[in-house]
Amino acid sequence: MTTIAPPPFIPENAPFSSAQRAWLNGFLAGLFSQGGVALPPNSTPAATVNLTVLYGTQTGTAASLSRGFVKDAKKLGFAAKAMDMAEFSADQLKDVTHLLIITSTYGDGEPPDNAKALHAELLSDAAPSLAHLEYAVLGLGDTNYEKFCACAIEFDERLLKLGARRIYERVDCDLDYEAAAQSWFEGVCAVLKGSQTLPQPVEIEPPTIRESPGYGRSHPFSAPLLENKVLNFPGSAKETRHLAFSLAGSDLRYEPGDALAVYATNCPELVDDLLRVTGFDGEEAVIGSNGKEKPLRLALLRDYDIGNLNRGALEKFSKFCRTPELERLLAPQHSAELTTYLHGRQWIDLVTQYPILDSRPADFVALLRKMQPRLYSIASSLTAHPNEVHLCVGIVRYETHGRRRKGVCSTYLAERIETDVPVFVHSNASFRLPVDASRDVIMIGPGTGIAPFRSFLQERTCSGDTGRNWLFFGDQRSASDFLYREEIESLQKNGSLHRLDLAFSRDQPEKIYVQHRMREQARELWRWLEGGAHLYVCGDASRMAKDVDAELQRIIQKEGAMTSEAAADYVVQLKTLKRYQRDIY
Repeated sequence: MTTIAPPPFIPENAPFSSAQRAWLNGFLAGLFSQGGVALPPNSTPAATVNLTVLYGTQTGTAASLSRGFVKDAKKLGFAAKAMDMAEFSADQLKDVTHLLIITSTYGDGEPPDNAKALHAELLSDAAPSLAHLEYAVLGLGDTNYEKFCACAIEFDERLLKLGARRIYERVDCDLDYEAAAQSWFEGVCAVLKGSQTLPQPVEIEPPTIRESPGYGRSHPFSAPLLENKVLNFPGSAKETRHLAFSLAGSDLRYEPGDALAVYATNCPELVDDLLRVTGFDGEEAVIGSNGKEKPLRLALLRDYDIGNLNRGALEKFSKFCRTPELERLLAPQHSAELTTYLHGRQWIDLVTQYPILDSRPADFVALLRKMQPRLYSIASSLTAHPNEVHLCVGIVRYETHGRRRKGVCSTYLAERIETDVPVFVHSNASFRLPVDASRDVIMIGPGTGIAPFRSFLQERTCSGDTGRNWLFFGDQRSASDFLYREEIESLQKNGSLHRLDLAFSRDQPEKIYVQHRMREQARELWRWLEGGAHLYVCGDASRMAKDVDAELQRIIQKEGAMTSEAAADYVVQLKTLKRYQRDIY
């Protein structure tokens, strides 16, 4: 039986990065469980460990990471398999001895869609005893959200309460997850190896997070910009752009439902303001995100996030400058005040309020997060547009705390003119068209949520799919905000788009949204669902997606003559069968 891992040997205040600390703790845990005998790094277990890796994912990252870890675990001699949480029940855990959970969190601390059923089962009073189970949890999240990695935390704590044994401390990863996730995996493997007798060493490459050959996250493709045009018409309060890029010569491929990841640079004017306020001249040498030395100004432009603040950033800064006011804000009893303070503020606001003129550039850069690629739902089909990829992007510009602000990536894209943009394809297997081309499809995507459905409609039209297509679209005003209007009306005329329901919120005194149109078409929507239709939602997670989900359950309850509990179970079944999929942000 695997020995329970001792508390971490290396404390958080040790002079190591989080990734280095995680690896060292894992290595030392292996020594501990062997009574001080170190295992060769390339050895395999003497007895096979059956390792089940469950993933909870909204955009595909946890799924991709899980599959990569399973490949590496098999090379180390484990009998490993990766499984979608939607296809797994709490009762099945009775047959699992070693479990790894890799899960993201989205919205207000919610589980990903594919994890909701298992999450609910485990948190219920009917959850089974798991005294036989040994497990470890990896969380994927974003510290910009208050409930950072909440889903991973809940799985971890609940498994412990159900009697399972935690064999390695949970690691909660921020957006820059690769190194921390890799160290967690290596640490888990060290503990699992430590429960075995020492085998003969074999030649095997160490586990690693790998990308597919060619262009990817660590090696983006410089995609030539082909088109950049505003989709809104005069009178609109919005700026929504259609962007087309060439993929010629890249061998990059994507499927409808995938996303395009874009590496942006920060606004040069914002960087100049930040340098002025901090007192740096920008020529000082610092270490960039790739570990190589470069001028500070270039690092601030391309390597580090100088945008919105979050609690984690404020905690780092508070320790750095020892400011009583910030220490008070960070106290648990002042969480509401902290949320108000952080809203709309950026690093420029923080260093203006609390100057750091006597600091070293390297110390300041150490406070910043690495710049992360932004993901945008792809708005085209490769079948319809070979060697091209299209985006539909809402441009973010606003004013707060006396300063004009820009969305980092959206305004970067808006200002591109005949310029190459670094990109790679982010696969999202959790948002896919039906394998059966005769199945009907219902698509709900207001605003820029139209993007993947433009891709869906192009693909289904070009492929000659026989299933019907129904689109719910909405925005502010029909005259100025009906995105891709000519294309959509053309698809109606040629019979590719069988039903279209529109909701323009500002065209009448009362606000009308897509969920209201769903209610008006409740009976027909129910018929489509009962006939096997697949339902898709894309757009804002905080409001729209919740309102649509609530309306869907009301429609199912009413039209299906069900109780609210039965309607909720019906929705869970739709998700389990991958007939209800969401691409929300």
